[in-house]
Amino acid sequence: MLRVEYRDGLYLPDLDLWFDADGPRDRCVISHAHSDHIAEHRAIVATPETARLFRHRRGEAEVEALAYGERRDYGRYALTMYPAGHCLGSAQILVEAEGERLVYTGDIKLRPNVAAEHAVVVPCDTLVMECTFGDPQYRFPPDVATYERLYAACDRALSDDAVPVVLAYALGKSQEALELLLRRGYRVTLHGAVWNVSEIYRECGVKFSGEYERYDREHLKGRVLIAPPGCRRQPMVSNIPRRHLIMLTGWAVSRSAPYMYKGVDLVLPLSDHADFDDLVRLARESGARRIITMHGAKKFAGLLRDLGLDAEHLAQHPSQQKATKGATKKAATAVEQKLFD
Repeated sequence: MLRVEYRDGLYLPDLDLWFDADGPRDRCVISHAHSDHIAEHRAIVATPETARLFRHRRGEAEVEALAYGERRDYGRYALTMYPAGHCLGSAQILVEAEGERLVYTGDIKLRPNVAAEHAVVVPCDTLVMECTFGDPQYRFPPDVATYERLYAACDRALSDDAVPVVLAYALGKSQEALELLLRRGYRVTLHGAVWNVSEIYRECGVKFSGEYERYDREHLKGRVLIAPPGCRRQPMVSNIPRRHLIMLTGWAVSRSAPYMYKGVDLVLPLSDHADFDDLVRLARESGARRIITMHGAKKFAGLLRDLGLDAEHLAQHPSQQKATKGATKKAATAVEQKLFD
């Protein structure tokens, strides 16, 4: 079987092939454009949407674009991209080499994503899976229940002449929130970073269910503001006289949530990652004979072994290596910021 290593990024030494490397590489395959999965590489292989977002976030690079389902032969191996459901353009990468099918999931969400492509389960021999929420405590409620809580919170704030401020990172979660709010008929204004990414979504063919506005502090009344989580302590938000802060994150179900989100009025478990049950389903339905977990709880591999699956843990997310089971508020906040900027 192909050797799989973690060297500040996923690496297949038999093929000299990098995935989502933390530092610059001559050539790297990119699963999606979140900041903890990209660096200033000379050349990248990615979906066209991820390549466009990469240029926005990291500047120009030599790009080899692979559309979903397009199989490309590189001699020693072939690559095919499949939707991961995490954010626009996010991909699972199938590597076919030496008679083996290896899939690297990147970050993945199996539930339908209202602003991105729906994920599929790709049959494989080896599954290298990100398992951010690979702990039984992370079981999310039905999405419709979370949507209704979001709408109720916005309605209450608006009826009290307050500004609902939805906190969600600029790429992916903000566009999910934007689409959900527009479907319900809210007037929505966007932080500049969220606006820029949303415009790229539109450029790439995403059709939102209404129009939205760029942030203007003189025109917040009667509108819902979407901003990145880091803005919650900045003047843009703190200077709003009457505001209601709503954080969207899968960490809402964590026992550490009250410490991670002090000052936030409501934390809702809307995530663009698979929860524990979906991660188990992915492992089973892939049919993989070998499962390698990374960037999540080490014990997830053990739980899969308890279910009769051949699983081993490769590496934690760099930001999680210092966050132990008894993590302090400071360490938990560091994890939040690294994973969700």
